[in-house]
Amino acid sequence: MATRLATADADLLLGDATRSRSRHSCSLALVSRDDPWDIDRVMEFVDARLADAPRFRQRIRYVPFGLARAVWVDDPDFDLSFHVRRSALPAPGGVRQLADLVARLVDRPLEPGRPLWELYLIEGLADGRLAVLTKTHHVLLGGPNAVDLAQVLMTDERASADVDEVATWTPVPSPGDGVLVLDALITIATDPLELVRRSARLVNAVERASRGLVGAASLTVLRPPGGLAEMFRTSRPRGSRVGLASFPLDQARTIAREHGCKVNDVVLAVLCGALRSWILSCGHPLSTADTLRAIVPMAVSSETGPVEGSEVSAEATSAEIASALIGMPVGEPNPRMRLAQISRETATQRHPRQAVGAKSLARLSGFAPPTLHALGSRAAIMLPSDSYDLVVTNAPGPQHKMFWGDGELAEVYPVPALLDGQALAVSMSSYSGIVYCGFTADRQAVPDVEEIGELISSALDELTGTAR
Repeated sequence: MATRLATADADLLLGDATRSRSRHSCSLALVSRDDPWDIDRVMEFVDARLADAPRFRQRIRYVPFGLARAVWVDDPDFDLSFHVRRSALPAPGGVRQLADLVARLVDRPLEPGRPLWELYLIEGLADGRLAVLTKTHHVLLGGPNAVDLAQVLMTDERASADVDEVATWTPVPSPGDGVLVLDALITIATDPLELVRRSARLVNAVERASRGLVGAASLTVLRPPGGLAEMFRTSRPRGSRVGLASFPLDQARTIAREHGCKVNDVVLAVLCGALRSWILSCGHPLSTADTLRAIVPMAVSSETGPVEGSEVSAEATSAEIASALIGMPVGEPNPRMRLAQISRETATQRHPRQAVGAKSLARLSGFAPPTLHALGSRAAIMLPSDSYDLVVTNAPGPQHKMFWGDGELAEVYPVPALLDGQALAVSMSSYSGIVYCGFTADRQAVPDVEEIGELISSALDELTGTAR
């Protein structure tokens, strides 16, 4: 039986359902294996994992005459080889070459008549590892049980060398146009407001107007154009660039202990310092009062329970994503003061539901950060684009080794969605003692995005120098 899209998911399909950059999130995994990669074995592994995620074998079907929201139906022509693709770097490929290839793949539109996801197996890396890039459309993240493709494929245990036989998948027949029209008419008769709800533009406007911004009371939601904010906006997208960076999680933890703040505050302060250095390198003057408004999605729970940072059961937590507006003090020259200001900003965030602690998020099934990054982008899409300068998502991951197929997961870089009108998006994930950073930028507005990643290290050293 066909499942109708939720109203929020239908809004994500407004205009071109396959728009690159702004409607899908990506994750880049580097996987190491002692023996050469067997691509047929990789395909079998992906096929087996999709058995637990049926949505990735479904496509979107529109109701005739637009009488109701579109529905999910099984794709009768599902072809795994169409979605799992091979690519390669001229050997030996380095990080910069890998980032350039990822940027080109990010910009490729998804095929609207098929399930809205892709996976690229990238060979040719200098160290013999395999890079795996996953692209998941945000509409696939609708519903409480939906997960990002990367989370589906990353596991706590190494896949067995002996492939378990996977049951043959048989698609459920799609209903005919007459059935869809009749169901739509019945829905309209029993719920007249369905005609209003199916108008994605109206729903989008209403939700943007009604959704509050957590912590926005001290900031002007809309401000006139010009100045520092213009560096982070673009009206004519010209392709993407991708930057990658990483730094030790223990170093951030040490700084957090010395300053009596949270690790998340330190991570944001490191990013703030890197952005400040990059802005100055572009020749843009800064005053002490200059700030960037960053939308920082926060996981919250509808359940009441222990405060953030305490032991919270992941099974007992019903988590969703809310948006917090954080002022990034890029004009402040003192790194200690930047951290203190960010710490005060995050400490004053209040929400009627309880914030979910990092330990709870890290215990979610599989490798949860890709899903949390995608949900964060979904939440930001529903807000007025003029109310923030950039989207920053930060999701804690497991600190033990994980696996992709029969290979060990060595590094995981989030590649954030670049929303309409935005010139830069940042995502950060921690995994196995390292914080991995991904930057997606408009090719014309921020042509040197890799320099921001290179400045992360010096920003971290600045903060380390403030500790005792």
